[in-house]
Amino acid sequence: MSFFFTVLDDSLRPRGSRDPLGAELLWSRVGRRLVGNLTTVTAHLDNFILTLVGFHLCGDARNGQTDWASFERFEQLTARARVAKKLPGVIGVRRILRSQGFPVPLGSGPDARILDDQRQAGLWGLYSSALEASLLTDAMRRPTERGAGIARQFLAAAPDEVWQLALDKQVRQLGDDDLSRAADWVSALLGDSASRETLANCLLSGGERPEPWQGEVFSQGRRFMAGKRTPPPARDFLLWLTGQSDALRDYAARVLQFDEALVLASLCFDWLLGCHGRTVAQIEEGMGGLASWPFNTPVIPDFSAEIDDAEWRRRSTGLAAFCTAMAAGQWYEATEHLFAHHASIAKARGGSPWCYWEAGQIKVVMSTTPGTLPVAAEFSGEAFAGWMAKRSNGFFLDAFLAILHQTQPPAPVERNP
Repeated sequence: MSFFFTVLDDSLRPRGSRDPLGAELLWSRVGRRLVGNLTTVTAHLDNFILTLVGFHLCGDARNGQTDWASFERFEQLTARARVAKKLPGVIGVRRILRSQGFPVPLGSGPDARILDDQRQAGLWGLYSSALEASLLTDAMRRPTERGAGIARQFLAAAPDEVWQLALDKQVRQLGDDDLSRAADWVSALLGDSASRETLANCLLSGGERPEPWQGEVFSQGRRFMAGKRTPPPARDFLLWLTGQSDALRDYAARVLQFDEALVLASLCFDWLLGCHGRTVAQIEEGMGGLASWPFNTPVIPDFSAEIDDAEWRRRSTGLAAFCTAMAAGQWYEATEHLFAHHASIAKARGGSPWCYWEAGQIKVVMSTTPGTLPVAAEFSGEAFAGWMAKRSNGFFLDAFLAILHQTQPPAPVERNP
């Protein structure tokens, strides 16, 4: 067995958060049982297509690796071509829109960059791990036999070889005609329905060695998405699985419970960050509003049969104590458990807790934007479903459903002038 190391995948980090409750490890382990290769930011099939094709075209036969400098130029060429065609999903679109005009620079110079750190924040950094997990590329970003075959299938649908401008490092600028050709080539490449379905099926089924349940997720996902114009929230799909999948009914139900518990813990902690100086009575009064929480019993479900990880168990146990107190309406005790859990996460990272009880009052030492507790109207029926959908952890299912929806060629996006 071989091992390799990569930079920490920031796509696992909860959006807009430094993860003070250590929830990233919790939800990602649970989600990986369903989707073994995608991340929260690998949610666009066009980007997978161009990454795979780019790796195929930018291989260096001399050292057997994919050449970064060539791929950097390839991404710049194709990203600007996509923007010219008003196609969605382009990484770096803001900088491209600010720098439109001719000639168009290519290369590593500051005027050519479409991102501050294109190597890490562009296709090279974000989409390579999912391709490797699907066995379409190896650890050196070289396409496997299967990956190369799919890349050639796409290239056959777009016979122009304008992409060679990216590989010719003597070419430092593109003219209007060059970009127009590149735009037409990219449009043809991305518009091949048969190739899109081939790649999407490979990604969504998990490749040649998928997670045990990913095939079932793929099969159910295709049925779930039939006739839908936009991808619904991941929670809707989990509810579908509880009613439609014998294999995943129990697990999906537990994932929904788990999601609700994580959202509740995060909601309370974010609110407490805005409670500096408040007393026990004031905190209990505020927390008491959560007595009408639509999910009757906040609980951390048992995942011991699926997840054998000591740190995962330690963190889930910490939040379970919080859930037990919340279920019993013991608001002060719930905050104590939440603070203790947060303190253990901060200590493990070599840091200090952001907030805690001191002399009967909340003391907050981290400057951040505090959250608010939902009002009663947000706890009702459809309103609460929408509220929860925006706060759900997704469990990588949002990316899964987005790519499943994108099997058909992309439609241009109208932009305001």
